[in-house]
Amino acid sequence: MPLIRWRSCCAALLLAALPILACAQPAHAGQALHLTAAELFAVDGHGFSPPPYQLNADALPGPWTPVALPHALAPQLVPSSGDALGPQTVVTWYRVQLPALAPSREPRYLYVPRWKTDGQIAVYGDGRLLYQSHANRLWNGSNHPLWIALDETAGAAPPHTLVLRIERLRATGGAVSSLWLGDEAAIGWRYRVRDALQIQLPLMTSAAFLAVGMFALAVWLRQGRGSPGDSLYLLFFSISVFSWLRSLHYYAGQHRLPVSDEWFGWLTVNSLFWLVAGAHFFLVRLHRRRQPWLDRGVLGLSLAVGAFTLPLFANTWPGATVLAPLVYLFLLAVGTAAFGFGLRNAWRARSRDGLLLAGWSLLGMAAGVYDWLLQNNHVSVEGSFLGAYAGVGAFFIFMAIMFRRYTRAIEEVRSVNAGLEGRLQAREAELVQSHARLREVEQRQLLSQERQRLMQDMHDGLGSSLVSALRVVEDGRLQELQVAEVLKGCIDDLKLAIDSMEPVEADLLLLLATLRFRLGSRLESTGIILRWEISDVPALDWLDPRNALHILRILQEAFANILKHAQASEIRVTTGADEGWVSVGIADNGKGFAVAPALQNGGKGLSNQQRRAQAIGGEVRWDSSAAGTRLTLRLPLQRPAAA
Repeated sequence: MPLIRWRSCCAALLLAALPILACAQPAHAGQALHLTAAELFAVDGHGFSPPPYQLNADALPGPWTPVALPHALAPQLVPSSGDALGPQTVVTWYRVQLPALAPSREPRYLYVPRWKTDGQIAVYGDGRLLYQSHANRLWNGSNHPLWIALDETAGAAPPHTLVLRIERLRATGGAVSSLWLGDEAAIGWRYRVRDALQIQLPLMTSAAFLAVGMFALAVWLRQGRGSPGDSLYLLFFSISVFSWLRSLHYYAGQHRLPVSDEWFGWLTVNSLFWLVAGAHFFLVRLHRRRQPWLDRGVLGLSLAVGAFTLPLFANTWPGATVLAPLVYLFLLAVGTAAFGFGLRNAWRARSRDGLLLAGWSLLGMAAGVYDWLLQNNHVSVEGSFLGAYAGVGAFFIFMAIMFRRYTRAIEEVRSVNAGLEGRLQAREAELVQSHARLREVEQRQLLSQERQRLMQDMHDGLGSSLVSALRVVEDGRLQELQVAEVLKGCIDDLKLAIDSMEPVEADLLLLLATLRFRLGSRLESTGIILRWEISDVPALDWLDPRNALHILRILQEAFANILKHAQASEIRVTTGADEGWVSVGIADNGKGFAVAPALQNGGKGLSNQQRRAQAIGGEVRWDSSAAGTRLTLRLPLQRPAAA
């Protein structure tokens, strides 16, 4: 059961990562233009020719045929070979008329999610060459999405017409997706997500797979050669190499390859057969139920296809690249049969690792059917090849096998550790007691800290006010009415300290209601109208008594400043929430004040409000004019780091 849970967790994490990344659209994307209509014109020929530097699209003879994008042409399942004039090719022209584009200070780009051709591509804007493929002619990076600047150079104007020139082998078909046009903010995220899923993820997984395979080879060289069962390590290394060779064509081609197109195509096609054969023999080692006829069939087909597609007679016999659609049909049939029998044998042998490998391999065959349809333009060309991610399953298979061997080793040493179990239990009991003592100490510390907080706040607030009032009264400088006002302020301070200890359960509105109750009678006695315009706001999970007191002090100081200085007849209290913040506003219709000089002169009240807001991770702002003053207190939804 722990092994099953471990596998499930790993698979869930992998599957959850892809939709999260695919949904990574920025919140403020600009406007994008999606182009789904074009005109098509094709010319048959022999051999490949470089694209022209300048292009006059009107000079092309036509006729132009309207087509919808994405557009695809199915390949020939049984292709013909070339002749003395060279390989049979087709130059396909796509012409796209752009609407009038409004002036923009940001450069615009053309984004082509997918294009597929065993040949070369060139992109023109108003006759100007914007892009051309520079890699090998057949393996040319067509799996890479295109990101082409349209008017990024100085003095460049956005084009009115786009023309795509795709020169390809006649037998292999070709395709181009719909086009996107816009600035970086509008379509950049689409390109980055496509590049990450279509190029970078296969690149990283295949490299990591090969690294783990090298580790398996080191283990086999170190200790595995003495046991037939440990040939799994050597097989795993072989599979990792075949998988890496197979995945090269997904992201290779941006630069010229060190081998010819013909040999790279041979490696790409045949490495998939080697990968299936390696996985089959790996599976046989797991369930230990050999079927010689099946072993000979898988191995014989792999060798036969390798010999059949050797690029030794390129002028008289189609190579692996051209024969790939037909050859892959045989592979799907043989792979499905091999892994189907492997699943049955693993079930009979009660091999959990075998069931895992066979099940994953059958899923890989299902993904291979989709990839074959995509390769041959029977599904939308805007999809992505799924076979690039099949290697991820090999990670889980390898880890599962290592986990099984690890648990077996644990069982062997468990008897040796039996004597330690008693001491471990005793130590655990001591730790439980220690933990209980620590919790008791923590509770006492919390109570002590809360008492110190209350004492400090009463000393700084209520105590300071009482001492100041006492000294002034002793000197005879206050009238009875002024003394009463000072005492009222002290009572308000005391009530606020008490109110902050009431449980508010993260409810800011309940805290504000308490403040309204405390200050309502005092405002009524002054003749000031209180307008309570409160709307519902999210809960603040960090709103404990200490933070609640900070909020109450900030708002109390705001009301006190209005009563003392604003000469207002109305106070308006509002709340709101946006983008991770909750705001509380207090506005009056008084005479206002100069905010900047007051802050620069170091006013104690304003400084205390700022200090308390910073202590809870919030912000306080004043906007004042002759029509009145508004204080805005912004509080974060999440717990402040410094609070």
